[in-house]
Amino acid sequence: MKDDLNRAPLAEAVASYAAEKVTRFHMPGHKGGAGISKKALEILGRRLFELDITGVEGMDDLLQPTGVIREAQELLACAYGADASYFLINGTSSGLQALILGTCNPGDEIIVPRNMHKSMVSGVILSGARPVFVSPEVDPELGIALGVTREQVAAALDAHPAARAVFLINPTYYGTACNLGPIADLAHARGLPLLIDEAHGPHFYFHEALPPGALTQGADAVAQGAHKILCSLTQSSWLHVKGERIDRGRLQAVLAVLLSTSASYLLLMALDLARLQMVEEGHALLTRTIELAERLRRGVRRLPGLRTFGEEYVGRPGVDGLDPTKVTVSVKGLGLTGQQVELYLRYRHRIQVELSDLYNVLFIVGPGNTEEDVDHLLRALGELVREQAGKKPRAELPPALPPQPRQLLTPREAFFAPAESVPLAQARGRISTETVTCYPPGIPILCPGEEVTPEIIEHIELMKRNGYRIQGPQDGGLTRLRVVKE
Repeated sequence: MKDDLNRAPLAEAVASYAAEKVTRFHMPGHKGGAGISKKALEILGRRLFELDITGVEGMDDLLQPTGVIREAQELLACAYGADASYFLINGTSSGLQALILGTCNPGDEIIVPRNMHKSMVSGVILSGARPVFVSPEVDPELGIALGVTREQVAAALDAHPAARAVFLINPTYYGTACNLGPIADLAHARGLPLLIDEAHGPHFYFHEALPPGALTQGADAVAQGAHKILCSLTQSSWLHVKGERIDRGRLQAVLAVLLSTSASYLLLMALDLARLQMVEEGHALLTRTIELAERLRRGVRRLPGLRTFGEEYVGRPGVDGLDPTKVTVSVKGLGLTGQQVELYLRYRHRIQVELSDLYNVLFIVGPGNTEEDVDHLLRALGELVREQAGKKPRAELPPALPPQPRQLLTPREAFFAPAESVPLAQARGRISTETVTCYPPGIPILCPGEEVTPEIIEHIELMKRNGYRIQGPQDGGLTRLRVVKE
């Protein structure tokens, strides 16, 4: 198998089909691009449509692979040291949901971090599991959630001995990583699998300057976003399993429920080729990417009013490692919010950040970036600093992370309960039936089944005033909230 790692069997098969000039009487309706509009041809080009096929003869079936998709997934598993790997065309979200549904039955408890992504909330709702939240460590100055510690997980397991799995995030959106080995040992000693949301860590396995990947630290299964740092297409992800603690038959059955029956071969090809790229040139690409990120860090540190962190951040609770390709810049010293800086960079300098929060902007440096990109960003930040010089800073911002509310019902119970819509100000003391998330970074402010507190209402109003997008509620403006009917 290792001799075949320098092949992309699925991508090669699709390209071969396109080259045959087959007369297509199958979906999709554009028939290899022959039926597309002039505008589509102008914007997207013909080649994209030539490669856009379905599971025709010789192209295999994603939900029950026996041919080129199976071969490509086996090569992926080999590259990551997994026992089995799966292509995901519904994003990393589908992988996170599959892991919850694959390990938990209705009513089962699962240990999860409070800063879990909203897709994990969806997985809990679908499975009927009962989440046991572990609060991550928090940096109060930057207002960001970090990792959880072994001690926190141990306390949760002691209080909930019937829990079926431990599901953590590593690394965080901001690039901090924790030591998973002791946590894996803790879970395994109780016969539990350790599941990891590794959406932001698929590159960890290809360079020694990065934190170790979760699979190398004893994790039983991980879901990764191949498009976040690597060079796949958006919405294409991977799921890896190692060891015998995950029922692979059940997991495959769950994937067959969650994944589309009309898999995009454009996404599948991109996954196959992204794996090949990392095998062939991943180390060199990441060396250059890390150097660019450090160039950005050094430049930011020379600008008054801005703050960033690097390896010196490692060692505090919840931070045992750091992904250097993630560059978090605190703008509190300028008296601005991250949102204000994001808009300034976008509309004054045509620079788009990955995310902004109340205190920070986050830049992801990837293989597609150049020295010119970094220098352009540093010039823009320098101009911003000069413009803010001498201006009176705004009042101190309130805490960036909301307090954790009480869970009064399981997410599934609340989601399916009779509900009514009430003005947000009148939702105090009620039980939310909706997930309320500020996106990015997609961390729930409220989950279904949780009590709506005055502090939560205040935090939501704060985020709205600062221009942040709230996702999840039926009322997109969040003037009203659906709560359990009394």
